[in-house]
Amino acid sequence: MKNTVIIILFAMSLLSSCTIRQDYNQQLLKADSLMQFRPDNALNILKRISPKKLSTRADNAYYALLLTQAQDKNFVVQKDDSLIQIAVHYYDSIGDTKMQAKAHYYWGCVYRDMNQQAEAIREFLIAAPLTEKVKEKRQLGLIYNNIGYIYNIQDFNQKADSIYRLMEVIAKELRDTTLWSEALSRQASIDLMKGENYFPIAEQKLLDAFVTMEKIKNDGLKANISASLSNLYSRMNQGEKALHYAKLNFSLRKDTVWPYQTFLLLGDAYYKLKQYDSATFYLNKSLLGKDYGRKSDVYMRLADIAMIQGNTTLSIELERNSSAYKDSLYQLRRNPVAKRIIEVEADVQTILQKLYYKGRLQMYLYSFILITIIIIAISLYLYKRYQRKNNLLKKDKQQLEKINQDLSQHHANLQTDITQKGMEIEKLRKELASHQVNEEQRKKLQAELDKIVLKRKTLAKEAFLHSPIYEKMQAIIKDFQDKDASDKELSDQEWQEFVAEMDMEWNNAITELCVKYQLSKEELHLVCLSLVGFPFSHLEYLLHLSRATLYRKKNLLLKRIDTNLNCEFEEILQKIR
Repeated sequence: MKNTVIIILFAMSLLSSCTIRQDYNQQLLKADSLMQFRPDNALNILKRISPKKLSTRADNAYYALLLTQAQDKNFVVQKDDSLIQIAVHYYDSIGDTKMQAKAHYYWGCVYRDMNQQAEAIREFLIAAPLTEKVKEKRQLGLIYNNIGYIYNIQDFNQKADSIYRLMEVIAKELRDTTLWSEALSRQASIDLMKGENYFPIAEQKLLDAFVTMEKIKNDGLKANISASLSNLYSRMNQGEKALHYAKLNFSLRKDTVWPYQTFLLLGDAYYKLKQYDSATFYLNKSLLGKDYGRKSDVYMRLADIAMIQGNTTLSIELERNSSAYKDSLYQLRRNPVAKRIIEVEADVQTILQKLYYKGRLQMYLYSFILITIIIIAISLYLYKRYQRKNNLLKKDKQQLEKINQDLSQHHANLQTDITQKGMEIEKLRKELASHQVNEEQRKKLQAELDKIVLKRKTLAKEAFLHSPIYEKMQAIIKDFQDKDASDKELSDQEWQEFVAEMDMEWNNAITELCVKYQLSKEELHLVCLSLVGFPFSHLEYLLHLSRATLYRKKNLLLKRIDTNLNCEFEEILQKIR
């Protein structure tokens, strides 16, 4: 009797477990069926499922894939790829091509959200042939859209254009007007970058896409097309059309609080129509965004407006701001992503072959051996790379020490040459002062003196450019550019040496200027630094004064010297000398 009761209880438990699992499978299938047209409902169903109660790898993989897909379709930004990896690893191991394609595609979407573009394009390039094999054309169109987008932002415009053309073909086959309009608008954006000869082509594509989107409720895509049309007509100097589409773009945007690119389009359109007050208003609003490229364009447009309105000083200042943001944008874009993408493209075929064979391996022993070999290879590679890097560092250190020694010797030789030239100059001056020299000899000696003075000036300049002081100045500037601060600072002794070297280069003209106009220490340093040729934006790092203060001090000094404000210190010293 007791044994019978135990058997019945075990059977009931087993039946209950199977029923629960079957219930979870049904919920996963239901979520999948709602994914295309009701992704919000699908996400709610999946959130109610506890992954801890999914007993098999298959269920866990299916759940991980569906949840990642649902979050992507509901525009939830995903910052962790651990969930989708469960699905990828499982479907790769069993070789289910259809699910592999889907898993790799959504892994690419997660990487896209994480702004890991090289990794994202790797997964999309893996997913593309798998998707093509199972003839999932709509998913293939979405994959091409993502690949084209990454190529575009990384300036692989030719590749992006080819991908968008493939996307257009798929859209036509599916009769998917949204996908077709997006393909056309993306191609037009690339055509727009090619120059004026391609403007008519870009215009036709954008207008075709816009007409198609008029019949469909997709405000986001319609807004993007309107923005592209506004940009195109602005470049074509058709201000009325540019303003029309800029306003339409603004009205279609859901986020109307800080649409910085939209403000730029409006400002540019008003500028083309010569409505400078409205243009300035919207351009200034677009400056609140963080995009360096947009800030550079806005400052340049504002500089044009200031110049048109006769404010030359403001125009110059705005142009400097534009240049500064261009420099920042260049530094920002100096990243290894583009190089990494090229490497990824070369590796994709190898990865696809590995996936193909991996799905057909039935014995875990093979996998274990392969993983062990890979670990050993990576370890050896890392060890060898470490050794190679260490050797390179030692070699670089030795070369740097030799370079420093050579520079020190070169600087010492230059100083000797400068001293020698100084003695020659003094000798010639004494001969010129002598009453025993006739006029012809005086002219000859004066020409020789001018030649030696010029030679000493050249040597003095070269000596300064190889001096420890100049090297320290460059290090301070670089520190401020990299981290807005520097632990280095020029001492009073170094400032005195710097002024002395500059005075020697300018044949004592700086001393005469200082005595004549009673220059303060800051004014003297400002004059000398300006003569070196540093950009004005770098002087604030060395003098610890704001750019505005430096401009004010320079203008006041020029006014005191009674010199035209457009004049430079070099011209003043030339007159004195």
